[in-house]
Parts: sequence; structure tokens; C-alpha cells
Amino acid sequence: MAIKLIKLSIAVIVIAGVAGSSFSTKAYPAFLRKAQKFGAKNCLYCHKQPTGGEGWNERGEWLIAEKERRKADEVDPEWLADYKEGAKKDAETKEGAEKDAETKEGVKKDAETKEGVKKDAETKEGVKKDAETKEGAKKDAVNKEENKEESKKKEKPNQ
Repeated sequence: MAIKLIKLSIAVIVIAGVAGSSFSTKAYPAFLRKAQKFGAKNCLYCHKQPTGGEGWNERGEWLIAEKERRKADEVDPEWLADYKEGAKKDAETKEGAEKDAETKEGVKKDAETKEGVKKDAETKEGVKKDAETKEGAKKDAVNKEENKEESKKKEKPNQ
């Protein structure tokens, strides 16, 4: 009876192990079968490890990016028909060029803003100088009037 119980226990453990491992597997043999028509021989076609799972090479990262771009629930190996070697590098180059253009545009806008601020400051300074000039002109006019009046006063006693 004890031997039968041990055998039964071992059988249950083996079955549980097989069933448990089928739930935790990260490999998708169906993906490999679909990718074979694009030249895949094993999981290294898209992954960095021969068993698949986490860690993707350039092609795998491209597929993940496609999944996000297409807003799909999962990767579809059929997308490999659109994949071109070096596509990630091309995308990075285009992305880098776009960022460079944005940066240059931002720098240009900053320069224009600084120039505008400088012009505003110059305008304010000019307005201030104009106000001072007008104030000075008023003082000059007042001084001229006072000088005229003093001149008239000085001339009157001599007459």
C-alpha cells in the first residue's frame, strides 16, 4: 500500500510539473512557425536567447514598436513582411534628425525671443529718454521764460 501511495504521489507531482510548466512558458512556437517563411530558423531570429523570452534583438524590438504603433494586443509575426534590415537604425536616424530640427528651431525661437526682449528693452529705454527729453524741453522752456522775464526786469530800470 505504501509503495502504491509513493508511485501515485510521484505521478501527481510529475503531472503537476508538466501542467505548471505549460502555463509559465514564454516561448511561442506558433510565432516561430509563422516567422519561418521570413527566414527564421529559431528564436534567435527575434530574441537574444535561443529559448526566446525576454531580451529582444533589433528585429524583436522593431516588432514590439510595431505592436505599439498599431495598438495591437500582441505581436503578429506577419508584420515581418514590412521589416527591413537596419530599419531601427533608420528610424533612430530620422528620429534624431527630427529632434535636431526641433532643437534648432527651439534655439532659433530662443534667439528671436531674446532679440525681441532686447528690442523691448531698447524701446523702453528710448521711451524713457524721450520722456527725459520732453521733461528737459519743458525745463528749457521754463528757463527761457524765466530768462526773458529777468531780462525784461533788468531792462526796465535802465529805461
